[in-house]
Amino acid sequence: MQVIDSARSSFLFRAASWVVAGLGVATLTSCSLFSSRDGSTIGYYLPLTVQLRSDPSIAGAQLTYQDACGQRQSLPISAPLQDMLKRKTGLVFEKVLTGEMGSSSATDGIVDAALGLAHVDLAIPRKADKSYPATVTLGLDFAYTAADGRVLYSKNIQSIGHGEVDVTEASCEVKGLDNIAQEAMGYVTDGMAKQLGTSSMIIDAAQARQAGGAFESAKPTVPPQLAVAVPIPVPVDGPATVIFRAIVRNQNRNQVLHTGEAVAIEIEVKNEGPGTARAVELSVTATPPLIERIPSIVSVGDLQPGEVKHLTLDSKVGMVKNALLEELTLMLRAGSPSVQLPSAKKFLVAMKPESATEPVALPVDVDQLPIRTGLLKQPKAVGIVIGVGRFRETGIARVKHAARDAEVMAMYLKSIGGIPSERVRTLVDTHALKSDLVEVLEEWLPERVDPTTVVYVSVTARGVVEPTTGAVSIMLFDSTATSVLRRYSLRRLQESLARLPIQRAVVMLDLSLELVSGKEAADMIAPRWEQEGSGKEKIMWMVGNRGVQESHSYDPGRHGLFTYHLLKGLGGAADLDKNGTILAGELCTYTKGQVLKMAHEQYDNEQEPLCLPGPGQGALVRLQPDARFK
Repeated sequence: MQVIDSARSSFLFRAASWVVAGLGVATLTSCSLFSSRDGSTIGYYLPLTVQLRSDPSIAGAQLTYQDACGQRQSLPISAPLQDMLKRKTGLVFEKVLTGEMGSSSATDGIVDAALGLAHVDLAIPRKADKSYPATVTLGLDFAYTAADGRVLYSKNIQSIGHGEVDVTEASCEVKGLDNIAQEAMGYVTDGMAKQLGTSSMIIDAAQARQAGGAFESAKPTVPPQLAVAVPIPVPVDGPATVIFRAIVRNQNRNQVLHTGEAVAIEIEVKNEGPGTARAVELSVTATPPLIERIPSIVSVGDLQPGEVKHLTLDSKVGMVKNALLEELTLMLRAGSPSVQLPSAKKFLVAMKPESATEPVALPVDVDQLPIRTGLLKQPKAVGIVIGVGRFRETGIARVKHAARDAEVMAMYLKSIGGIPSERVRTLVDTHALKSDLVEVLEEWLPERVDPTTVVYVSVTARGVVEPTTGAVSIMLFDSTATSVLRRYSLRRLQESLARLPIQRAVVMLDLSLELVSGKEAADMIAPRWEQEGSGKEKIMWMVGNRGVQESHSYDPGRHGLFTYHLLKGLGGAADLDKNGTILAGELCTYTKGQVLKMAHEQYDNEQEPLCLPGPGQGALVRLQPDARFK
C-alpha cells in the first residue's frame, strides 16, 4: 500500500465579512491554501484519512485522434492522470492511501474516481509546416463515501485544455498534443479537489472527526463489505450559461468622478441554464482611488436555471490628486467547470480632484446602458446575435472586438429593444459553427414567429466576396479558407427571413470583407447588397462596410467602429428628431454619418456603410421603432 502524506496544518476556518452600503459579503477559507493554475484556491488539508480508488477507465485512459495523414492514433494519459489524482487528493485530505485496502485498514472515507468524456477536437486539413488549434476535453466522475457507507458527495465535471499542435509536411506526426492534455488534466483534477474541499458535508465530517479526539480512538473501521466497489449514483449537473450586465452610476451623473463622490455599481447576474451554476463569484478590480469600500471578491452563490440575482456595490471615491483616466474591471468566476462565463466587462473611469475646473475627456462607454430607461416592449420580437472574431483555422485573420460586439448588442436588444431574454440567441466564436447558425435561423427561429414578429439579426464577423458574382458569405468559426460548404451566404440569410410569416426584420452587418481565397481582383463585381427597391421590403439591411476592405475597429470604445455607433445610436444619439423614439431608418442614417466622418478624420481610410432600403423609397421597414425613451 502506498501512502501519500500531505503537509499538515491545523483545521481552522476563519470567517471574514464586510458590508458595502447594505450589501453583506462573507467568505469561509482554510488556513493552508495554495493557488492552482487557474487561480482557484484548492489546498484544504482536511483532517481525514481517505482511500483513493481509481476505476479501470483511468488505468486504461487514452485520447484518440487523427494525425496529419488522417490515420487514427492514441495518446496514453493514464500515468499522468493517476499521478495528478493522487497529488490533488493529497491537497484536500491530510492522508491519502492508494492500492488495495485490507480488512484491517482504518480510514475515514473513500474517494472513487472514474474517467468520463475524453475527446480531442483537432482538424488538420492538409500536411504542411504549420500549427493548428486543438482542444482536449476530459471529464471526471468522482464521489466521497464515508466509513459508514453514506455517499457524502458525488459529482460529474468536465474541463478543457486549449493550445496548438505542430505538424510538418514531411511527417504524419502531431506534436504538442500531450501539453494540451496535461492542461486539461490539471484543470479537471483541480476542479475535483475544489469540489471535495468545499463540500459542506465533507467539511462537517472533518469537523466531527476532529472533535472526536485522537485518530485511533475516534475513527470507525471500514466494514469489510465496504472495501468492495459498489455502483455510485452520480448526479450530473448540466452545463450552465451565466450572463451579467453592470452599470456604474456616479452621484453627479456626469461620467467624471471627483474626490469624495459616491459611486454605485449595479450588477444583474442571470443563469440561462440549462444546468445549475454553482459558487458564482464576482471579481472586482479597481484603481486605488476608487477601491474604498469595494471588496475584490463578491459572492453571488448558486444560480438555478433562469434565476436572476441583483447586487449593488456602493463606494466613495478616494483622494484624487491629478486628473486621470483609469479602468474598472468586473469578471465572473464559478466553482463548476461546466459553467460558461461571459467576458469581463471593463469601464473607462475619468477622475479629477474636486478643485479641478477642466473636465477630463472621456469616450462614451456604450457598454454602460443609458441612464434613461428604455420604454420599448417587444414581447414577440426575436433577436439573433453572432460574433465571430477567431477561427478554428489559424490562417484566417481574426476580427477584433467581434465577441464583445455580440455580447453588448445582445444586452441592448434585451434592455433597450425590449425583447425577452429567452427570445434572444447569442452565438460567439466556438459556439458559432455553421451548424449552429443553420439551427438558429432555420429551426429555432421559425418556431417562434407569427405575422406580428419583428426579427433582429446582428453579425460581426469576416465575410468573403465571390468576385465574379459579388455574392457575400459569412465566415463562421469552423469555416476554412477554401471550403464553400462551411460558409453561410447572405442570400441564404435573406431567403430564410423572407419566407417567414413575420412583420419585418432588421439586419445589422459589421463585416470585414475579402475576396474568396485564390480569386483575382481583376474585373471583380462589387459586393452585391441591393434589393428590389419596391417599397414593400420587409427586411432592413444596415451594412457597415459596402466595399472589399477591413472594417475599422474603434479601440477606445473596444468595439468595431460600425457596431460602436450602432450601440451609441440605440442609446439615444440616433434620435435625430428628438421625439424619444429611434426608428430603424434614423439609426442607420446616424450610424452611417458617424462612421463616414470618423473613418475619414481619424483613420484616413474611407469606410462607407449602406442603408437598404434607402431614404425616400417609401419602405415601411425604415419606420420600425428600435428604441423608445419617452
